[in-house]
Amino acid sequence: MAARLPPLGAVEAFAVAARTLSFTEAARELNLTTSAVSRRVAALEAGLDVRLFHRLNRALRLTAAGEKYLAAIGPAIEALRAASAAIRPSARGARLTLCVVPSFATLWLLPRLAGFTASHPQIDLRVATAPGAPDAGRGDIDLAVAIGTGDWPGWSAEKLLPMRCRPICAPKLLRGPRGLRTPADLRHHALLGVSRPRGFWRRWCAEAKVPPFRPARTLRFDGLHLLYEAAAGGLGVAMAFDDLAQPYLDDGRLIEPFDISFAPSESWWLLYRARDARSRSIRAVRRWLTTEASRP
Repeated sequence: MAARLPPLGAVEAFAVAARTLSFTEAARELNLTTSAVSRRVAALEAGLDVRLFHRLNRALRLTAAGEKYLAAIGPAIEALRAASAAIRPSARGARLTLCVVPSFATLWLLPRLAGFTASHPQIDLRVATAPGAPDAGRGDIDLAVAIGTGDWPGWSAEKLLPMRCRPICAPKLLRGPRGLRTPADLRHHALLGVSRPRGFWRRWCAEAKVPPFRPARTLRFDGLHLLYEAAAGGLGVAMAFDDLAQPYLDDGRLIEPFDISFAPSESWWLLYRARDARSRSIRAVRRWLTTEASRP
């Protein structure tokens, strides 16, 4: 007689907890309480008669049996997800989650999202935010947009938007005895950047052949939206990265004081899983994003 399968909910709870090494993170991802995840994993261990985790002080570590079990069930869980998606009636519509950097959502994606909804009413596209590329093992994320060089484990990547780095500032910074007239005048002003990635000011100065200098001060912000707002308010000179700054340039809140820019190795990339490449809904979102990115 074949052995009975363990409860799928318990197996899923173990798989997510094993990937995150946290019952709390697993609970958040599965929309359960931490105690519920812990109970499911404990029930699975009891049914298998083996310990899957070492429970440390505020931490988890897989046992040898746990590592072996995770390696074996991972492909099976993904196969179940794929099979379920393949037979789901298309009339119900597809629900997809796109994970993006917060500033990308605010400055680029959200102003365009109504157009996608109107042209693809059968797709329920939801937007999540994260500071970088999410873990490809997250089952609640279908696609992502992130800054980098195109190499993220578990993701297939296609270039979405190039980056062009150049200084931008409020028009009033060009006026006065210390107004910006040449790159050397930057030493009189605050230089604004983002917390990560870093190094773009240094690279721009090398491109502009500006000798090393000490600016009035430096300020960093957690996101391009805050960076561009600070620059528009006259707080200093910001390093723009891409077309996300274009609305500020179009309405005159920001200008480019110098006609000097450089293209870094980093770009905005669209990420998806290879197994989803033939999904109609995934292809529709990819096609829409790349079309929007190619518009002047």
